[in-house]
Amino acid sequence: MKKQWQIIDPDPQTVERLTRQLSCHPLMARLLAIRGIQSKPQATRFLAPALGHLASPLEMTDMDQAVQRIQRALAGNEKILVFGDYDADGITATAVLVSFLRHCGARVGYYIPHRITDGYSMSSRFVTDRAKPAGVGLIITVDCGTSSAEAVTLARQLGIDTIVTDHHPAGDLPEAAVAVVNPTRPDCASGLSHLAGVGVAFYLVIALRAYLRKIGFWHHRREPNLKKLCDLVALGTVADVVPLIGENRVLTNAGLDQINNGTRPGIAALMALAGSPDAPVDAEAIAFRLAPRINAAGRLAHARIACQLLLAEKRKRADRLARALCRLNSRRQSMENELFESIIESFEHDPKQLTGSVLVVDGPGWHEGILGIVASRLARQFNRPAVVIGTANGTAKGSARSVEGIDVSACLGRCADLLSRFGGHPQAAGLSLEAADIPRLRSRLNSVIETLGIDPDLAPPLRIDAELPLHQVTPDLMAHLEQLEPFGQGNPSPVFMATGIRTQACKTVGHRHRQMTFTHAKGKNGLIPAIQFNVTAPAGGVPHFEKIAYRPQWNYWNGRKQLQLLIEDTDPGT
Repeated sequence: MKKQWQIIDPDPQTVERLTRQLSCHPLMARLLAIRGIQSKPQATRFLAPALGHLASPLEMTDMDQAVQRIQRALAGNEKILVFGDYDADGITATAVLVSFLRHCGARVGYYIPHRITDGYSMSSRFVTDRAKPAGVGLIITVDCGTSSAEAVTLARQLGIDTIVTDHHPAGDLPEAAVAVVNPTRPDCASGLSHLAGVGVAFYLVIALRAYLRKIGFWHHRREPNLKKLCDLVALGTVADVVPLIGENRVLTNAGLDQINNGTRPGIAALMALAGSPDAPVDAEAIAFRLAPRINAAGRLAHARIACQLLLAEKRKRADRLARALCRLNSRRQSMENELFESIIESFEHDPKQLTGSVLVVDGPGWHEGILGIVASRLARQFNRPAVVIGTANGTAKGSARSVEGIDVSACLGRCADLLSRFGGHPQAAGLSLEAADIPRLRSRLNSVIETLGIDPDLAPPLRIDAELPLHQVTPDLMAHLEQLEPFGQGNPSPVFMATGIRTQACKTVGHRHRQMTFTHAKGKNGLIPAIQFNVTAPAGGVPHFEKIAYRPQWNYWNGRKQLQLLIEDTDPGT
């Protein structure tokens, strides 16, 4: 889809001030200003994120009550059960808390629900059928629980306390909980609402370790180094696509150091199968290589496979589990592509489906585990929110994904009377309803989104940080850009524009990607390779471009690294 090129224009005085204060290149100052950096102290913290910069976990409401109740459970040798979610955020949050509590000598187990048979979050059936018979005294939820008031109340009636840790938007809190540690709750002014579920769980661990230190718990037991858990935090944080700013930036940066040290057998085993052996793991590798494989367990089988991998202590067991996840991910990719292509084919037969402000598609037997990924692809391709719904026996479950400027969760809220359940984030949500109500949902959502005044036929924006001729793409430039990492949501890798492009070679690779070689406009510094995904090479010659939008990156291959351009968009001119 054609994009609107928008060159970002930061405040020139801020750029000049940062250039002077930091004694840096104006391009670096420009990139910092675009990212909201206005002073030398801010720049220093941004460029050198450290665990010492983390805000106090006690700023979160109910944190005191949570750690004191866990300490009582430790002292009383109570059975503790960690209840997680089946996505990568919930899986890593489970692994963080279980790892720490095991180190404390706790009687701790964990439970992750099955996506299809159990559904999302803690249910009353879980309390009566599993927690109570197992003699659990304390349940700690991670990445879920805020919406489980009924189950929490039942647990309390049966003599089981519950601590909720979550990051999903909080409305009515489960009042029967001992504590609800959720930075999005209305009475929490911590400024930590951008944390993922695993980040909230890690903050609980920070607070608990400090409280146990205060009461002398570590006098006869080695106090753990929490940095060793940051690999799990980075994995869950990046996978959940929360903004990589503030604490998330700090935790992800520390976690990437841990991952690249190769100390956790499960992550090392997965990277050996999923990644380039020569390339260091960065946030992009988590997002496109690790996270999909972790998520594949909860999508197609059971998420406990992924949790077992992350908790594995022996490499042999980790290798076996990693191979299982890779097989599940390959199957997921095949199922996803098949469903996506069938939906595209249906659009070709019935183009009217593309005339609204939102895409709502449904079909019998569509697997719940792949609906969200297909919805994401549809939203990107057609630049409008997409809802993909699978039906069975008169009921329907679906996943919604959105585009910039449209809060899909809020839009679903205006359709609440048609839904039996819904919830999520501005950009992603889940829902269930009666299959007979799908046409009404489609009509209502279209009306709701039309009132926002956003034209889905407008080309999506492509924000460009600066114009940068190709001859300035050098190893020195890459060293400066690497200081801005980790890149991700809220801190995207810089996009540059170049004009006067000379294309020397062009061919299709992998059936649907365009591999090219450019010469610099000045013709002095040799050649630079480039890759553009999901665009095939034109027949009959080498294309001409008036300008290109690109991200410079390192390409690792056969023990060597080479500069290349990742092409975001091209303008062939006239």
